[in-house]
Amino acid sequence: MKCKEFSVLIDSYLREELSKEKKEEFEKHYFECDKCYLELRLNEKLHRKEVKIVLRGKKPRLVFKPLLIFSSLLIILISSIFVIKEVNQKHILLKISSFTPPVYIESETRNQSGNELFSQAMIYYNNTKFGKAIHTLNKIKHINNNPKILFFKGICYLLNDQNKNAIENFDSIIKNTNPSYYDEAIYYKGIALLRLNKKKEAIKLFDNLSKMFSPYAGQAESILEKLNKL
Repeated sequence: MKCKEFSVLIDSYLREELSKEKKEEFEKHYFECDKCYLELRLNEKLHRKEVKIVLRGKKPRLVFKPLLIFSSLLIILISSIFVIKEVNQKHILLKISSFTPPVYIESETRNQSGNELFSQAMIYYNNTKFGKAIHTLNKIKHINNNPKILFFKGICYLLNDQNKNAIENFDSIIKNTNPSYYDEAIYYKGIALLRLNKKKEAIKLFDNLSKMFSPYAGQAESILEKLNKL
């Protein structure tokens, strides 16, 4: 989606008139484009303001008009400062949540299914074709019974900027308390939360992981240090 098309769709988005597909495309664009994200937030602030002034006679109307203009400009200025601060924090959280994709080796034995579809999906994964990997993994039956498939599917979603879907897969592993990929699921769920700008939830998750006897405890503690400086 181009910035010009984005601007045209802002009002429809705020009125929740976009189709599901158009809404997802719209949200993906403003997450990637700071200029459009700022424009959306400013429009959202103004969209929620309802200024009603009842004046009698022409003279009072002339007296209050400059004040109304000044008030509107002040609201826009304050909103702009707030939005810019929010954009800056989003950039910082994205930087903190950057990661190198886990390497998949064909000889990996944890919950090995021997499924040909999984092997094909991981070929796509290793070639950074995450959309195709997701499509292939979705064809596998009984996927919820295999934490390895859930984990790599979650990673693919994460690398494809589909953070909510990533969290759903990581949650399936965490809720079943399966030792395979359990620590990894907690860690990467925290990464997904940061990318959704859910800092408090991510901090709580990383804090719990940092206190666990886990190879990811050190990484969780390192992220906590960065988040606590914000």
